[in-house]
Amino acid sequence: MHVSILFITNLVSNALAALLPPLYQRFPTGSIKPSGWALDQARIQADGLAGHLRDFDSYVNGSIWVENGSIEYSEMHEAAPYWFNGQVALAFQLEDPRLLSQVRSFLDWTLLHQGTDGWIGPEAFVSNATIPRLVWPRYLVLLGLIQYAEADPSQRDRIVDAMHRFVALANEIWKTGQQGVPSMGFQFDYQYVRWEEVRRSPFLHRNRTHEVLVAGLRLRVVIRQCTASYDLTRGGYDAGKEDLLLETMHLVRNQGFSWKTSWYTDATFPKDAVTSFTQQTHGVNNAEALKSEALAWRFTGDETDKQNTFDRLNLVYGYHGRASGTFAADEHLAGLDPSRGEQIFSLATIYQTFGNNSVADRVERLAYNALPAGIMHDWLCKSHSIFPPELVAEETRSPPIRSRRNYPCCTVNHPQAYPKFWAHSFFANQAGDTLIHALLGPSTFSGTLGASNNTVEVTVDSLYPFGSTLRYTIASAKPFTFAVRIPDWAQNDQSTILVNNKKVAALTVDDESLQLVKITGEKTTIQVSLNAPLKVENRYNGAVAITRGALNYALEISYNTTTAPGLRSVQALNDVKRLYPNAPAEYLTPTDPHTEDNTLLPTSEWRVAIDPSTILVHDNSRETSKMPYYAWAPDSSPVTMTALACRIAWGLASGTASVPPVSPNQCVGPVFTTKLVPFASAKLRLGEIPTMRAT
Repeated sequence: MHVSILFITNLVSNALAALLPPLYQRFPTGSIKPSGWALDQARIQADGLAGHLRDFDSYVNGSIWVENGSIEYSEMHEAAPYWFNGQVALAFQLEDPRLLSQVRSFLDWTLLHQGTDGWIGPEAFVSNATIPRLVWPRYLVLLGLIQYAEADPSQRDRIVDAMHRFVALANEIWKTGQQGVPSMGFQFDYQYVRWEEVRRSPFLHRNRTHEVLVAGLRLRVVIRQCTASYDLTRGGYDAGKEDLLLETMHLVRNQGFSWKTSWYTDATFPKDAVTSFTQQTHGVNNAEALKSEALAWRFTGDETDKQNTFDRLNLVYGYHGRASGTFAADEHLAGLDPSRGEQIFSLATIYQTFGNNSVADRVERLAYNALPAGIMHDWLCKSHSIFPPELVAEETRSPPIRSRRNYPCCTVNHPQAYPKFWAHSFFANQAGDTLIHALLGPSTFSGTLGASNNTVEVTVDSLYPFGSTLRYTIASAKPFTFAVRIPDWAQNDQSTILVNNKKVAALTVDDESLQLVKITGEKTTIQVSLNAPLKVENRYNGAVAITRGALNYALEISYNTTTAPGLRSVQALNDVKRLYPNAPAEYLTPTDPHTEDNTLLPTSEWRVAIDPSTILVHDNSRETSKMPYYAWAPDSSPVTMTALACRIAWGLASGTASVPPVSPNQCVGPVFTTKLVPFASAKLRLGEIPTMRAT
């Protein structure tokens, strides 16, 4: 199926003058698909925990959002909406019949049961209610609906009509002050801070007000996609609606929490681990809020919104960042101490809007380090927190890490990361006539470009990030410009390009860090070889983080695994009993019979320091034609490292590894050779490694 970027371009040319276009235009869901090892990864996700939540998870399969459902894990009513938002893209990227059937069932049930007033989902209107209906989870559903409308044109009419009806209701709710306030309960406090998502679906919150903005802007795109194919006189998708959408975005932002003036300032933002907890210190809220002013900039045109976007990135990652691309938040901001530990979508949105290359680099570091580090290689179990030392001590031995689905919000939300990463792999420029490979990795693109509807097919064959060569096969009906985003680390004189096997040349990137290639024939081949220097970064207490290309490397700790019945979250279980006293008995048991908890116990020494000057890189990527099916499994990577190491004195604190001792450290045992592997391949690891005195 070809989906024209002209639809997206029309958004720019026909939208209200007040709405500024992003620097790059995204493509509809389904036009970009993973390939190579990434396609294997998508199938692994579909076969794993993420792909089976609708089959057995009590908070998705039993959600009040689905037919015959009866519970939710809190007043947030977000479990099934989170699941739907993440599952739509994966279903269409894989064209998997089982997943497509599940998301279609959710779509049909949701639209069939839309309220006469436009309300989407459970909670029918009750006049004179003391607590209003919560708008927040609808943003997540709207994000899923928009992806569905993009991927399946046959459903666009009914989806866009339903969303417009809801936006009209939402606009009335916010105009008349019926949205609820934080004092009415924690769910309204969350809604207050997450307002930006309405710009990519169409509505708002108070703590989650930014999410409304995301929904609204994406709805405008769908409107334009529809008007390109349908007669506006048939009821008109956007007739009289654009002003309403824009007004709703303003309402949501103006009545939500101001991340710009009240949090992301040098005077206010916490520079260390927080000890008092609020919605503003919450990790997920910060991850989602990263994009709030980038989205707001599109309808304000205020350059201070743009500046504050980059100021907040500097604050968050400067004071709480990790070499793996993420920031530390074991629920709340945790500082730089590596013994403590949404972003991909937010950062991809910022890159799309402003085009800052370092932001795209961080998206890749998150996708290829922090994300897979939190999930076992078979995607059957996940961990709530990812810390560089990854150690939790028992008695005098160190670390267990429990890979459990105990936090239900993370369980239902984690599946969206990779599908949305892949969906943002390609962009077009504002004119719609240049195709940009922005987030690197194996993938395919199928669509049309520009006013001439130039049909383009692109296949990317690569081991990236496990290798540094990208091979493109491009077929097009007409000439156009193809661009490859070159990461900051690869912009050196040893990175090269080869077009149609003619002559190897050094890269010549433009001001947007793009390598441009004029495509003139029906078929073109391009090979981009990126030189990836070794980087040793100083971290907390003089420990070091090792990076090469997009991958962070860690010292692997061997382990054994013990299992136990999967515990449900006590808080969620108690909330279900309180909110739904007549819930089915199988949802009220302390353990979930479909799951088990895994505890990884170390079987090798973890109190280790290395000599960074002795690191040797062992790169077999050129001799590797295909990654193993489980790319993130131990020993799968074609690139590893070795270094000299020794045991050091390193104590415990609160039953876990204490902060890394100040480096360099005196050895208390013999020197030996240790192995470094990709951060995410080592499920027990040292990611920020103390150094030893030079040998």
